[in-house]
Amino acid sequence: MRGDARAVRHFDAEYAEAARGEDGSSPAVEVSFGREREQPAALIEGGHKTVRWRVALGGAASSPLTAHVQLRGTPRSFALSLVQGYFVEALIAIAAARAGHVLLPAAALGQAGGALVMLGASGTGKSSLSVRALGAGGSILGDDQILVDRDGNCFRFPRRMRLYSDLRLTAPAVWARLPRPTRRALQARRVVRVLSRGLVAPSLPIAAQVIGDPGSPGPLQAVRFILIERAASVRDLTATAVAADDAVAWGLALLASQRERFAAGVDETWRAALDEVAGLERAILARAFGHAPVERLAVPRAWAAERAIPELAAALGTER
Repeated sequence: MRGDARAVRHFDAEYAEAARGEDGSSPAVEVSFGREREQPAALIEGGHKTVRWRVALGGAASSPLTAHVQLRGTPRSFALSLVQGYFVEALIAIAAARAGHVLLPAAALGQAGGALVMLGASGTGKSSLSVRALGAGGSILGDDQILVDRDGNCFRFPRRMRLYSDLRLTAPAVWARLPRPTRRALQARRVVRVLSRGLVAPSLPIAAQVIGDPGSPGPLQAVRFILIERAASVRDLTATAVAADDAVAWGLALLASQRERFAAGVDETWRAALDEVAGLERAILARAFGHAPVERLAVPRAWAAERAIPELAAALGTER
């Protein structure tokens, strides 16, 4: 990461565990912020709510993969978080797949004999469940993304956890133990969300150690995969077994939705590269999901988060 001090500080905090040492190795992804210096291979321009971005990509086959980013709008932290999720981590996922791993939209909790892996879209409760488990003395590999290889081994993705302004309701025991500045920061985010009528609803990135000891970075063998879904068709928490092929399709759909903004702005060369990466991810997940049982947990969409999260935690046994 290179560029202005604010951006560098943000990503230093996010990826501190993955910072490249002075061992002469080359990074898989390079991202810079500021003015463009070279003609890009592809240019993605867009924005969301109060911020705008211009992302200039290097070649799809280059090593390292490169991107140059220009940002406008406020709050700056919101812009950096969006670019991180939409573009920086899309590049990391491409590099990971080429190295034999899937950057999976999942949380992973340490359990006897291995890892409980919970897949789900944003808003399904992965972070809240992870926060509660960590606060209860459990270990976690990640609350939103993890790395998985074809043998079902799970590795920590070195990114800060995300806390949300409803934590007081979804994890009251953890809320009570948070440092006062952290609670104030969450309360401020709640005010922003209310005043903007949901237009801006930022999460609070925080080191896992603020809540508890996350334990070993792995690898842990997956012993159970859970697909969490908010569903209008159920009235109670419902569990069903899922075939490995269906789980692969689920995972690929989540990955595609995560890189939707990235894919929409690239040229034919980059689209071909994304198709190749999807093929690699399909093969990795097909093997990984064959190593442990897969279940689908459907949560009634009508349930508020303060009901859904404790019920999920009880069903999964994540706080024992």
